[in-house]
Amino acid sequence: MITLQQIARAADCSLATVSYALRDDTRIRPETRMLVQKVAARLGYRPNPRFSALMSHIRNSRPVAAGERIAFVWVHTSRAESAKDLFLQRVFLGAKARAEALGYGLEQFWTAERGMTDRRLSQVIKSRGIVGVLLSPVIHEAEVTLDLEWNCFAPAVIGSARWSPELHHAGHHHYLAMRLTLEKLAAAGCRRPMAIIEAGVNERARRAWEAAFSVFHPNRATAAELLRVGLPEDRRALARLIEVNRPDAIVVSDHATFEQFRAMNVDGSAHLPVFNLHWLPSSPEIGGVDQSYDMVAANAVDLVVSQLNSNETGAPAWPRMLLFPGRWVEPVLRRADVPKVPVVANAASSGPIPHPRKSRPVKRDQGASVAGRRP
Repeated sequence: MITLQQIARAADCSLATVSYALRDDTRIRPETRMLVQKVAARLGYRPNPRFSALMSHIRNSRPVAAGERIAFVWVHTSRAESAKDLFLQRVFLGAKARAEALGYGLEQFWTAERGMTDRRLSQVIKSRGIVGVLLSPVIHEAEVTLDLEWNCFAPAVIGSARWSPELHHAGHHHYLAMRLTLEKLAAAGCRRPMAIIEAGVNERARRAWEAAFSVFHPNRATAAELLRVGLPEDRRALARLIEVNRPDAIVVSDHATFEQFRAMNVDGSAHLPVFNLHWLPSSPEIGGVDQSYDMVAANAVDLVVSQLNSNETGAPAWPRMLLFPGRWVEPVLRRADVPKVPVVANAASSGPIPHPRKSRPVKRDQGASVAGRRP
């Protein structure tokens, strides 16, 4: 059996260098890593999976140093916005709970603070003795560039936006979420659901919603006509869109789009059942997909901690991408509401959804809605 010591002698380097190189650790120069890996392959080295699992268990079980923290960096988000936005607070609390369960604290930093630069932020985090860095979702950009001293940190991103450099990230699986939504609606009798997707969110989702809508629409031949990226500019255009396409349900990408859709108050649109791809607990009367970003953020913490336990820092050569589809949530119908759509859970015993022109008006609680943000 070939040992690390034998590889170290053959490659003329230290035992620690061999250990790091075989784990493809970025602290070892690429040419040295390649040399060590070639020597190991030539000698016939095979890692012992039981020993590797034991060492991982030992590293993960070691007591965390008292006061050890992970930096939670709010990327291009102000201190005020991070404190008041319901979605962002859910993200932070999910990360905080997971970090504390693992023995870490979270310390918050803001890239949008006055006078803050990427270089300055790197210096501040290093001066605190922090290695693990957790990066918040971005609200407005599809692509993010942050020039931190990555070699000093073990980073991971919450969300699906593209990063330069690309890092490990945990995010929402937009493709599977749209598929789930269309399958639920089809099972409930929908044949012509229309999707209205906000353009910025669509780009951050890497157009996965568009792709899934075209593939899993109940009537694929009409899918392109029933997909809108952005609301029409005025009420007359929306009215024409609904009149021509006669949708039997509306799928929106976020609550702000839903509010704009309802505010246009087009004839027939008030009776259409609406489902939100970014469902919020503050609006239970609208069904849809709970993206469960508290759980997503917790998994991003795990990505950071796994790097800390393996002594890995820097932008990874092969970024890991953990994607989660969320969970389906039925709308909560109040006594004053008239059911607009069969309850999806009982779809087998339900008839088709009536066209909006044949539906009865629905009373809505206008005070229950709170606009949210999206990753």
